[in-house]
Order: sequence, then structure tokens, then C-alpha cells
Amino acid sequence: MLKTSRFFDLLRIPGFKPLAAATLMLGVAMSFTAPYLSLFGVERAGMTPFRLGVFMTLIAASGVLASTLAGRWTDKSGQHRPLLLAALVAAALGYVCLCVVRDYRLLLLVGIVFIGAGGSAISMVFAFSRAALPVPDPGERVFASATLRTILSAAWVFGPSVGALVLAATSFYGLFLFAAASFATCAFIVWRMREPQGHLGDHTVEDTASEPSASITVPPLTAPGEDAHEDLPGVASANDIGRAVAALTLLGLAANATMIVLPLYIVHGLNGSHLDVSVMLGLGALMEIPMMLALGAKSSALHKPNWLAACAAVHAVYFVGMSLAGNVNVLIPMQMLNAFVVAVTSCLGMTYVQDLMPHSPGRATALFFNAARVGSILSGVLSGLLVQAFSYRGTFLFCGLLALCALVLFAVPGYRYPLMWRAVKRFARELYAKLQAKRRQRVTARGE
Repeated sequence: MLKTSRFFDLLRIPGFKPLAAATLMLGVAMSFTAPYLSLFGVERAGMTPFRLGVFMTLIAASGVLASTLAGRWTDKSGQHRPLLLAALVAAALGYVCLCVVRDYRLLLLVGIVFIGAGGSAISMVFAFSRAALPVPDPGERVFASATLRTILSAAWVFGPSVGALVLAATSFYGLFLFAAASFATCAFIVWRMREPQGHLGDHTVEDTASEPSASITVPPLTAPGEDAHEDLPGVASANDIGRAVAALTLLGLAANATMIVLPLYIVHGLNGSHLDVSVMLGLGALMEIPMMLALGAKSSALHKPNWLAACAAVHAVYFVGMSLAGNVNVLIPMQMLNAFVVAVTSCLGMTYVQDLMPHSPGRATALFFNAARVGSILSGVLSGLLVQAFSYRGTFLFCGLLALCALVLFAVPGYRYPLMWRAVKRFARELYAKLQAKRRQRVTARGE
């Protein structure tokens, strides 16, 4: 059971309350726009599925570039606030532009310059919180990060539903204006905060090494806790990092394809309503909250690769169920599976990548979010092509295949891949030899 006193301890941390408020407003802005951006492209801008995919892809690519450059700059300069403010202002301007722009080429420009760059605010606000909060205890620092992520999810409990009501009353014009105001409010809160200078939250090598999960990255300067269950090699190799990021990218690809396709599937495939979209997303966000709090409190005692592998397996089951659903009512309870996936990847995925890169918290945080964003780059065009070629159900089955690939990357240790590759080649050679032998037998039989 989680102790209530831990939450009150977080409130006493200097800077936590304004960070929580900024995170909440950022979550409100995102939850108002993300579920309905694809509907806007189809219903108001007249985009085809392929054009919509290109639009979403360019937005994601812009976000990846912006967050990567921001992560490198903040790691060198130690300053997070200026770029975070710039990203929030860019997002606000972008959604104001969407209120009036309908030309496809101008929409692409707005998406690249403003909306995509503004999307990097998500990774920057978490990097800012990791540096800004003066928390010497590693466990409490992880719990604080998980709590902020939970606040972000809490906005998704009511955000899509309220967004659906705003959309029904004021159309996309009012929806995007409200989102722009939320981004502006978040920027005002961050502007009122001070840039941290040399806090323990900067996550130095010394305090990183004292975390139980840090045993996978650097030789610990202090012994890890008895409840730690990380049994990976003592030093994380580039292959370990690459494999983890590749798996998170595949999960991000599947998740972002769902965010694009699901509203269209509900409204145009199953004859649902905008309110059905909001109920589905709101229920999933509601279920994420207790899961995130529990995972955040126990993250240092959990074996992150195993949990991430289980998350990928659940994601595959979710997509198969989505493809077989006959009506909207069947889809609603299935959002509990998606909530588990979001909770695990958000709480354990981010800290896992940060543990793998203890010397570069800014780049590690940006890398985690960019794994999802790189997935969204591919999911934009890919989902458009898949919907046109195989309909919505075929798209979900393809996403399930991606989740299975992520499961293999998380579950199979790196040293086994050469063995697996040799086994596959040996199997292919044997199969080819058998086919050739049967072919020769048939040729011989015909000759006789």
C-alpha cells in the first residue's frame, strides 16, 4: 500500500507544486488536441488518410529534432527553462494558427514550425523537473517523477471528455483556442519559476550510482538496496541501449498509430461519436493513475526489462482484440489493457533509459520521448497507407505484430541474437535443401 505521507512529503519539496501545476496544464492542452487532431485533418482540412499521415509524420519529425537539440543544449548549459518556454509559446501559436488555416501546405508549415517544436515540451518539462527538484534520495526522486507523470495522465481523465463538449459547442475553433490558452498558462507558470543551480536533482554520477537500478550502468559507489532485482551486466553497452530504444520505438510506433487511427475507427468505422472517443480515452487515463502511482513507488525494486516485456505482450493482446471488436462497447473495457501499457512504459521506460545513461539525464529523457516520437514519424505515413490498403482492422493487426517484436527485444538478452541468427540461417538452409530434394524427386519421377 502507498503511504499518504509520501505525497505530502512531495508537496514540501521546493518547486514541486508549480511544476505539478505546469504539468497539469500541459496535460490538459495535449488531451484537448491529440484525440481530435486526426479528425480535424479529415473533417475540416479535407485530408486523405495518406495526406493526414504525412501531416502527422512531419509534426513528429519536428518534435524529435527539437527535443534532441534541446536535450543536448541543456546537458551542456545546465539551463532548461528558456527552451521549455520557447516550446510552450510555439505550441500556443501553432494551435491559434489552426483556428484559421485550412490550406494543406500552410498546415504543414504550421505543424513543422510550431506544433511539432512545441511537442518537445513534454520531454523538456520532465528533464526540467529532474534538475529542478532538490531531492537527495534516489527513490523519492523516482517517485516524484512518477507522480508528475501521473498528473499528466490525470489530465487525460477529463480532458478528452471536456474537449468533446467544447468541440460540440464551439467546433475546432474553440477547441484549439482553449488548448492554446492552456499552453500559455503552462508557460506563465514556468516563467515564474527559477532556473535550478547545482541541485541534487541534477543527477550526478554519485547519486545515480546509489540507485539500485544503476547497477546496470556504472559500478555502484554504494551498495544497492537488498530489494533490487536488476541482474543485467555491470555496464550497459551501446547494444543494450540500442535494443531498449528500438523496443520502445516499436511500442511508440504502435501507440501513435492507435492515436491516429482509433478516433477515425470509432467515428467512421464503427459509427460511433466524438463522445465515444472521449469516454474511451478518459477511461484509459483513469486506470493509468493507480498503476503509475504503484509502479512509481516500487520502481527501484522491479526488474524493468521483464515488466517492459510483459507490457509488450499485453499490447499485442490489446491490438488483436481491437481488430476483432464488433462495436464500440467492446472497445471500452479493453482500454484497461492499454492503460497498463502506458503506465509501464511511462514509469519504468523513462527511468530505465535514464539509468542506462546516468551522465546525460537531458539526452536520456529526450531519447525516451524520442523513441515514441520516432515511432510517430513512421506511424503517420504508415498508418495512412495501411488504412487505405487493409482498413482499420488490418492496421491494428500490424500494430500487434510490432508489439510482438518489442517483446522479443525486451525478453531476449543481447548475446542470444547471434545464436538466434545462426539458428535461423541453419533452419533456412535445411528447409531449402529439403525443398530442392523434393524438387529433384519430382523431376526424376516425371522423367521415368
